[in-house]
Amino acid sequence: MSAGGLPTIWELVAEAAGALPEPFSRAALINWVSARRPDVGVASIATHVQFATANSGSAGHNPFAGRTPLLHRVDRGLYERYRGPSVEVPVGDAPARVVLRVVLIASSGEHGDAPVPVATLFRSPQFAGARAHAERSGLPWFVLSAKHGLLDPEDVVGPYDVQIDERSGAYRAAWGEWVVAQLGERVPLEGVTVEVHGGVDFAQPLRQPLTRRGASLDLPLPGSWRDTDHGGDADGTSHADEPETPVKAALHRLRDLMGGHRGHASAS
Repeated sequence: MSAGGLPTIWELVAEAAGALPEPFSRAALINWVSARRPDVGVASIATHVQFATANSGSAGHNPFAGRTPLLHRVDRGLYERYRGPSVEVPVGDAPARVVLRVVLIASSGEHGDAPVPVATLFRSPQFAGARAHAERSGLPWFVLSAKHGLLDPEDVVGPYDVQIDERSGAYRAAWGEWVVAQLGERVPLEGVTVEVHGGVDFAQPLRQPLTRRGASLDLPLPGSWRDTDHGGDADGTSHADEPETPVKAALHRLRDLMGGHRGHASAS
């Protein structure tokens, strides 16, 4: 315990590592600790996460070097609980993690007025719901920004006012190429499905660059991931006994058109 009777940051990181489903993200760790110690800055929590990681490469400057590590990094921004030196593998020598699906969440809605990790910057219910889905899924996930391109959830950014739907066609095309290039540096894209939450304005510029790299684009219907999280259809389609409203029918049609456009283009 700290001098004020509160749990220390190290203790909370240990608690988070024991409670979160593996692999868990750096953003999930930071959010867990921040929710229990809102008086502590994000930068301090992030530093503790680094010091608590066995294979972070910071042992020479680690004030907690005498303690047993709490975390083992298995991929960029992804961690598991530390299980001792007998299973320790340097990050560079670890087997490649096979990724078949990636979640991208478009920045949207009101945001805070100070720099914070981008995972917590936006306050809209849509963003919060998509973020919760991504964290539950255990899949790699990132945030799409009209200004910054592709961001890791823990990347700290300040408020900005750049809207993708207000940019020119040339800007959106260049932005799509940039984002897919950034994504390709993080995840091998061949055969990967890229799930985009946040609307067609963010998804459409990514379609052709992803196709050229052997990836496919999935634009889920708003809220359809909630069915998937609780055992519904993995492709987000409606169950047979659910009424299909005109809005839902139109969204189904839009998603079909986006998914099928590649085939029409190659046949023409």
